[in-house]
Amino acid sequence: MLFGDSDAMRTIHRTIHQLRNNDITSVLITGETGVGKEVVAQAIHAGGPRASAPFVAPNCGAIPYELAESVFFGHVRGSFTGAVANQTGYFERADGGTLFLDEIGDMSIETQVKLLRALAESIITPIGATESKKVDIRIIAATNADLKAKVEMGQFRQDLYFRLAVMSIEISPLRERKDDILPLAEYMLSVLATRLEVPIPELTPKAVEVLEGYTFPGNVRELRNIIEGALSGAIVGEDSSSGSFALAARTAKRLESHEREGWLGPSTAGLDPGNYKIWSETEITIENSLAQDTTRSISRLSDWLPLD
Repeated sequence: MLFGDSDAMRTIHRTIHQLRNNDITSVLITGETGVGKEVVAQAIHAGGPRASAPFVAPNCGAIPYELAESVFFGHVRGSFTGAVANQTGYFERADGGTLFLDEIGDMSIETQVKLLRALAESIITPIGATESKKVDIRIIAATNADLKAKVEMGQFRQDLYFRLAVMSIEISPLRERKDDILPLAEYMLSVLATRLEVPIPELTPKAVEVLEGYTFPGNVRELRNIIEGALSGAIVGEDSSSGSFALAARTAKRLESHEREGWLGPSTAGLDPGNYKIWSETEITIENSLAQDTTRSISRLSDWLPLD
């Protein structure tokens, strides 16, 4: 499910709505790692006439060139050494539904040639087969790469690019759509708390300030990582005087690793790292413990995430 109140997300919702009765047009989804490209692809699939058919999502960057033809188009038994049984490829598995080509920008030129022919003719020939097969699929591709630049450098076929980008959707990074951070965080808290069978916490104003002041280089995926880490490593208790539930994170390791890896962004100025509160069975006040290091306060977000 897609969440977001930003103009960028509303535009994406409108595009998905326009595609709901169009199950032919190929779509290229672009954006940084972690922005939710597959979520958008699933929404397009689920909102259209192919919703009851398969949604098949291979990661193109993880498929070795030597295996690509077999993986995408299948093979028959005995067609090569090790082919001990017939294998159905991704194209045939997705027949009637959607084939989501994730990280299409990482596909080798050689594989691109074979893919282009299958897309142009909607026909595949498994390795070793004597007859071709007609397939009816909708193609959605995604990449975090600049495919136009790759085309200019000869690293991506121009004809394949035009075949894929009949309609394009660009997903902005989370740092450029601050309005989406709070609804996403609240939704994630709700889903994760329900799975853990604990009361759903609420973010305090200070927690919202910290979250909205962070750059999220890992985008929505990183936000989920932070929320899940804080919630999973928490102690949940009930304040008997108010009936409200509170959560306290046990560790501060989640974003410290991000800091070590150089993930932290620069937009942390102006945040007051003092007076964060962690609630467990009793209230513990952390006063100015991080006052000399604002970046550290962000890196320890999973520890200082006040939820009550």
